Order: sequence, then C-alpha cells, then structure tokens
Amino acid sequence: MLLMNVEQYQENSWKILCDFDGTISLQDTTDVLLENFADQGWEEIEHLWEQGEIGSKECMQRQIALLNITKEQLEAHVQQIEIDESFIDFVKTAKRLGIPLTIVSDGLDMVIRHILAKYNLRHVPVIANQLEQVSEHRWQLHFPNATTTCKSQSGTCKCKVSQTQHKQYKTILIGDGRSDFCLSEETDYVYAKKSLLKHCQENNIKHVPFSTFKELTKTLDQFVGVPHLNAKVHV
Repeated sequence: MLLMNVEQYQENSWKILCDFDGTISLQDTTDVLLENFADQGWEEIEHLWEQGEIGSKECMQRQIALLNITKEQLEAHVQQIEIDESFIDFVKTAKRLGIPLTIVSDGLDMVIRHILAKYNLRHVPVIANQLEQVSEHRWQLHFPNATTTCKSQSGTCKCKVSQTQHKQYKTILIGDGRSDFCLSEETDYVYAKKSLLKHCQENNIKHVPFSTFKELTKTLDQFVGVPHLNAKVHV
C-alpha cells in the first residue's frame, strides 16, 4: 500500500469523470428495466456480452430494442431507484472547490437525468447513450460518444470523453465496472470499487478503493492544494 501523491499535479486543474450505474445508483438502471419490461431474448444477449462475444454498445442496442414500456411506466419505475445519498454532498464539495464534475455513463441518459432530478441534481452534466422513444412502447439508442477504436466497445467511450471534456485538466475517474477499464489505464487518479477494483488489482493500476461517496468527499481538497492527508492507494 502506498500513498497516492497528487502534489506534483496541484498546479494543474482537475476534473472528475464519474460513472453512474452501480457507482452513484445502488442498482444498474438498465438491468432493472430489462428485468421488468423486456421481451424474451435479452438475457441471451447479456450472455454474449459476458462471454466477450459482443461489445457493450451492440449489447445495449439489441437489448433496448426489446424494451416494451411506455414513457410513463419508465419514469414511474426508475423513480424507485435510489442513489448513494452521500453523492449529494460530494457534488456540493466539488463545486465549492471548483472541480468540474461530469457523469459519464454507458447507460441511458433519460433515465439518469430522471433519477438525478429526484435528488435535485438536475444541474450535474450527464454524458451517456441517448435513449429515444420511437413508438408508445418501443425505444432505441443513439451513441454520439462511441468510437470504432474503443477498447471496451462501449456506446459511450470514456477515453474519448476524457480527451474532449476540459482536455487540459488532469482526470479523476470514479467507477465500478467494465466501461471504466480502458480509462483507468490512462487516467491520472482512480477511485475504484467492484469489478473496476478487481481490474486495477489484477493489472497493477494504482487506485484508491472506496465504498461510498462520503469517503471520497473527505479527500477532494487534496486536489486543490488544501493541506490534507493523501488517500491511501493500492497497487
């Protein structure tokens, strides 16, 4: 265990790119919708993705086409999904310190924004796959932030976003899953849990393990030069 030293970077500005599903939200929002409202076949598509036979972009595109749900049903159902409520104070602290925070997700933009609104977090920028209603019960996805070179084959390539959003800033990645793997290998600072934590451990990527945003809020001031003990890092 080492101390992750940010002093060498403190003369530069930092930005935060934060995953949503399973990181901010307590459940994977797409899985919740599929389990309750998708036609048969979505689990077989999920299996292909789990086996590495298709990327997440293709997986999501095919699965969302199987959703059979009205907009009213969708909004009512995702209203029940909760977040780690310590994220609210984390957002306030990042704003106070002047650290730009963007939610970057390989999930569904409409769903994420609806959940954020429930917690009065409409102002937090969201970059995600674009969910479009094409009939009363049917939906499709658009991928404005996909790239053909994305190692994760994601609908939203987080490496691309990192290179275009405040590109002169150092990047803090907060995540929990496969869509975070690629950026974790290139970014400046990683907060990790769940499968991202395992990926960092197996690939000798310096990272800070975490469980809740309450832990992270206590460490944010180190990125703007305020005296603070650096977070303990695992390699």
